[in-house]
Amino acid sequence: MNKKIFIKDITTEQAIINDYFVVVKKGTYTTKTNSKYMNISLRDNTGVIEGKVWERVDELNGLFDKNDIVFVKARARLYQEKLQLNVTDIQRVDEEMPFEQIRQFFPASEVDGDALKEEYFRMVEELKNPSIRALFAVLNTKKDLLEKFFFYPASIGVHHMYIGGLLEHSLSVARMAKHTAGVVGGNPDIITAGSLLHDIGKIEELDVKKGFKYTDRGRLLGHITLGVMLLDELLGEVNDFPAHIADVLSHIIVSHHGVEEWGSPKKPMFTEALVVHYLDNLDAKVMGVKEYMKENMEDEQWSGYHRLYESKFYKIPED
Repeated sequence: MNKKIFIKDITTEQAIINDYFVVVKKGTYTTKTNSKYMNISLRDNTGVIEGKVWERVDELNGLFDKNDIVFVKARARLYQEKLQLNVTDIQRVDEEMPFEQIRQFFPASEVDGDALKEEYFRMVEELKNPSIRALFAVLNTKKDLLEKFFFYPASIGVHHMYIGGLLEHSLSVARMAKHTAGVVGGNPDIITAGSLLHDIGKIEELDVKKGFKYTDRGRLLGHITLGVMLLDELLGEVNDFPAHIADVLSHIIVSHHGVEEWGSPKKPMFTEALVVHYLDNLDAKVMGVKEYMKENMEDEQWSGYHRLYESKFYKIPED
């Protein structure tokens, strides 16, 4: 399945579109004359375009959901000086795709992927504790796990919502945490390992083969539980791994959301866990706001209202 028409190439009115996209927004509404229509937003790795479904609304509404990869038949039309799609047919694509094809549909990290991978391996190489080094040596032999860790987004709807986002976020937390440890103290190897592993469960919580989605297992267990389970599996392949370090790394995963209402069954209970929690929260919020502001500005200075963070956000003038 290879795309032929990308959103950046839709530049003329009446252009006929028969191609694949990802649904990022979907809603059904009623006109003043009491007829139904559907608003959708479609994405590929070049941008987002709005679309409307005017006919067979109930029928087509049941054929796809938000975050699905879909095949769309449509015609471009100009509305309020902006091109949008008049959609006549839209259906979910059920076949799984390899990672290279998935790249056609989603934005990627602005940081070069190879540079991120090099930074990950460099951080692992700088670890001094032999047991923690052995743990990452085991992880690095799991090519399927590592490929997912390098490729997956960090979330579907909050922050780092792009290819490579999970690795970028994990490295960002680790980078900041190492500097913070130099100020407030803490074991640098525990902090680095905890930062790199805190979201590792997301490679089981999420799936990308049919679009960025939650797996059934992910919905049932969540990435914190899955992260501890995955850590236990890796530790099972390390000879004589110290029990207290295993407990410490597990606690960082369990507590990194900070409080129960955010999904953590335990609050952070030592310095390294506190550092990972607060820097995870900081990186997620800052990047979430930046990503939101890219597509939701009301004018040159102010964003629209962000429901999750319950605020509008201000862009400081560059001059």
